[in-house]
Amino acid sequence: MRVIAPFQISSLRIARVALSGLLVGSIASVVNAHEGHDHSASQLTATTNAAEAATSSTFQVGDKTYRWEHREDLGKMSDKMIAAAKGGLHNNADQDQKTNEMVTVVSRYGLVALDPEMKEWKLVDDQDPKFASGMNSHGADCFLFNGESLWAFSSTNTGEVVISKRGEILASLTSPKGGEFDDEKINEYYRKGGKFAPCDVVFAPEAQSLIVVTGYAPGDYALTAKNVDGTWKWSGAAWGGKTNQGGPFSTAHGVEVTKIDGNEVVEVASRAHGRIYGFTASGEMIQMPGAFDEKFIQLPARSNPCNLSLHGNEMFLPLLNPLADSNGVAPVLIVSDGKPVGRLVPAEYEGLNYMHHMHGFCAVERDGKLFGIALSWPNGGENNNGKRNDGRIAIFEAVAAE
Repeated sequence: MRVIAPFQISSLRIARVALSGLLVGSIASVVNAHEGHDHSASQLTATTNAAEAATSSTFQVGDKTYRWEHREDLGKMSDKMIAAAKGGLHNNADQDQKTNEMVTVVSRYGLVALDPEMKEWKLVDDQDPKFASGMNSHGADCFLFNGESLWAFSSTNTGEVVISKRGEILASLTSPKGGEFDDEKINEYYRKGGKFAPCDVVFAPEAQSLIVVTGYAPGDYALTAKNVDGTWKWSGAAWGGKTNQGGPFSTAHGVEVTKIDGNEVVEVASRAHGRIYGFTASGEMIQMPGAFDEKFIQLPARSNPCNLSLHGNEMFLPLLNPLADSNGVAPVLIVSDGKPVGRLVPAEYEGLNYMHHMHGFCAVERDGKLFGIALSWPNGGENNNGKRNDGRIAIFEAVAAE
C-alpha cells in the first residue's frame, strides 16, 4: 500500500486522500490506513437523510454540509475551443499523475491540457494531428506505466482506444478480431464482425491491464488489453454482455479502478438501468459496499450515469438526464456506500444554464481543497428544436455551507 503524506495532491485512482478526512480536517488520521476507495479503512459515515441528500448542489459528509461554488476564474477556454465544445463535447477528462494537468480531447479541435493551477485550457504542443481530426475523449484515463505518464482515450467517434505520451500516439486499439480473450462467446462476437464502440477506459495497476467498456454496441462488454513485448494488444479477461442476453450490463458507459477491502476492483457504471457493478480484473462480480439483495448498487429512479469519478469514500456520477426533482436538467449525483448524499446541478448557476446533460466529472484536490471539473454534452436534437444546450466545461469548489 502506498502511503500518502497529508494534503499531498495525487490523481492515482487507488491511492487518493480520503475525502471524508479532508473535509473534516482529520486527513492525517486516515491517509495511512486508506488507499483510495478502500472500505476496510476507518472512515466517517456519510449522512444519508433523504431530505438533505435532495438539496440542490450540496452534499453531506458526516454531520457537515458542503455546497458547490462555481469558480468562474478557473478553466478559461479560447473562443475556438468554446465553439468546438458547443457542438461536440461528448467527453470526460482526467488528471496527469506527474504534472497534475487535466487533459481531454475536444473533437475537431484537439488534445488540450489544463495547467496544475487550473487557470486555462491550452492545446498540447507538438500533438499528433489525429487528435484534431475527429476523435473525442468519451472516456479518459491518465496512468503510470514503466515510470512514464501515459494518457488513454476511448473515442466513440472513431471507434478506437488511443494510448499516448502527451501528444505522441503510442498505440491505437481498434476492434478485436476474435481469439484474443479468455471468453469464447466474446471471441465469437468479434470474429463475426460485431460492433466495437469503446465508451471508457481505465488502467488497473495491479493487473497491469487496460480495461475498456463497450456499451454502445450489441456486445456490451468489458475487455482487457495488455502491453506485450512493448506493444499494446487485446489479451486476457473479458466479460459482461447485455441483460437481455443474460449479462449484467445495459450500456456499460463508465469504468474506474479502486480498492475494496484491500483488493483491486473494477467498477462499471451501467447507464440505462442506473447500476454500479464491481468486478475483479478477471471479471468475477463482487458485492459492492452498500448493496444488499443484489451485488450491484441500484441508483435512484431515472439515474443514467455516463461516468464515475472516485474520491475518498464518495462516488461522483454525472447523469445524462434529469432526475424527477432536478428541474429538467441533469445533475452530478454523489453517492457514498451505495446511497445518495448530495448532488451538483451545474445548470443552476448563472452563465451555465445550458449545461443540461452531464457527461463527465473529475474530482481533484488542490492545496487540501476539493474541486470538480464538470463536462456537459450538447444534444443536437434539442438544439435543432430550439431548446439550446451546449457542451461546456465548468469548475466547482466544495466549500463548507454556513
